[in-house]
Amino acid sequence: MRTWFTVLLLSSLSIVSIVVPASASGSGTFQFLVGSGPLCQLASNACPDISMAGNSDTVSIAGQGSLSINDRSVTGSGTFTHKAPDGTVRAMGTWSALRLMTFRSFGNSPGLPSNFFGGQALILVQLSVNGTPVHTAVLTVICEIGSLPDGLHEGVKLVVQDTPFNFNKQVSGLTLFIQS
Repeated sequence: MRTWFTVLLLSSLSIVSIVVPASASGSGTFQFLVGSGPLCQLASNACPDISMAGNSDTVSIAGQGSLSINDRSVTGSGTFTHKAPDGTVRAMGTWSALRLMTFRSFGNSPGLPSNFFGGQALILVQLSVNGTPVHTAVLTVICEIGSLPDGLHEGVKLVVQDTPFNFNKQVSGLTLFIQS
């Protein structure tokens, strides 16, 4: 998938670079995109990101935000839809970033803008339905650019706390970290 992703990014670079200007800064601050924004123009299954739980339920996630490694801060929000295997919507609503748990950079890749990075972020998020907070969850965002460790794949995972739902199998979608 890494090669496919790189080819799509290169072929669509003009679209993304218009929306996300390059920065020469070497800071530890990143914008992140999860199945949203300019990523949606790269492939038909780029948006939203979809992950599956062991019982074959799926969760679709889209959103964006920013994170700072230096002060371990994060902001961001988006939407989610939890579906049963037959497509029945079990829950839908919004997510909001609460806390950056960890971020690991995988670096960047030749041929891509120097501020496009791969990495893995674990973010504590608040899930809300109809504006009411219902659960906290750990959102894992993984982007395959750079030197990706074995066993990790492009996409998101979502572990909903105090429930049996562990959406730990990435199905589709694209993510991106952009250094600012």
